[in-house]
Amino acid sequence: MAVLVVAACLSGGWSAARVGALEHVTVRRDGGDQAVAGRVLVEAQDGGLLFQTRDGAIWIIQPEEVVDRGTDETPFEAWGPDAVAQQLLVEFPSGFKIHRTANYVICYNTSDVYAEWCGGLYERLYRGFCSYWRNRGLTLEKPEFPLVALVFNDKESYASYACRELGEASGSIFGYYSLETNRVTMYDLTGADGLRRGRRGGSSAAHINQVLSQPAAERTVATIVHEATHQLAYNTGLQTRFAGNPMWVSEGIAVYFETPDLDSARGWRNIGAVNRVHLQRFRKALSQRPADALPTLLTDDSRFRDPHTAPDAYAGAWALTYYLMRVRREQYVSYLQEMAQLRPLAELTAAERLAQFCRAFGDDLERLDRDFVRYMREVK
Repeated sequence: MAVLVVAACLSGGWSAARVGALEHVTVRRDGGDQAVAGRVLVEAQDGGLLFQTRDGAIWIIQPEEVVDRGTDETPFEAWGPDAVAQQLLVEFPSGFKIHRTANYVICYNTSDVYAEWCGGLYERLYRGFCSYWRNRGLTLEKPEFPLVALVFNDKESYASYACRELGEASGSIFGYYSLETNRVTMYDLTGADGLRRGRRGGSSAAHINQVLSQPAAERTVATIVHEATHQLAYNTGLQTRFAGNPMWVSEGIAVYFETPDLDSARGWRNIGAVNRVHLQRFRKALSQRPADALPTLLTDDSRFRDPHTAPDAYAGAWALTYYLMRVRREQYVSYLQEMAQLRPLAELTAAERLAQFCRAFGDDLERLDRDFVRYMREVK
């Protein structure tokens, strides 16, 4: 499960974005010049930019890459779905088409019915996600930009595209959300891991549901829902892209929502259901759980990036999110509201993360940890 994070950062001090006029920047990159138009989110003292284009993508532009820069009187305005769709059809080769829903622009080269099935899945998740937080006192924003999903017809073409962003991991990841492009990328899952059984996917919505409702497909579909949840969190104001969001928060939310609900026509009925995969792993790790497990989870993101420790880190993030949503819900929602105020590139130190958590849930972490573990041992 991957949220693509660009490793490069802006050096030196930085200032907040200027709001208003459309800015034009010519960037020299990969041996050529490219003109982009948008708005500056963050400007470093050395001239580096965190720059957002009208399709919602965010560029990290180093000062030496800036060839030219200017401003006109046109106000910045996000592109609508028509403009985004047109850009996608120019970017991708012949054979790709567009399927639009109320909130998504899906660019695909698989079957029409599979693209429509994906659109229905995403819209059900969208409705369920917004309704879930609204019912818990947290009002989300309508996405400023159309939500883009790329759907490739097979794993090979997907991996060929994704390797530019994921590298060697592209062959083992079913889909991902990119903080840079703001897109979810995946492929036709009815052909994944032998689930298709000799038939071309997408023959009908009923067939797709039948294939992807198999127990063997559960984790595959969960990955796609997980990445789409990241996209929603970063586009509805629940989280801020390129801000110092602790990974236990980001991944905990995505894992909390990821359980597939393929039979629901109106919404995501199973939000917050017990995630058996992560519950089993969390309990298995309890016998060797160190005394500093909770503060480490809160402050050390490296555990999520190391393939040896990532499974336990994801399980811990799910378990803590599950516990807080049931036992400390109001405090957790307040904590998320404070986290949502983080600005792009505003990193928090380990001490600041702990302090922010303790402001929401109290200073006695040892007691909270004991209550947390005791509660999770009894979850059925």
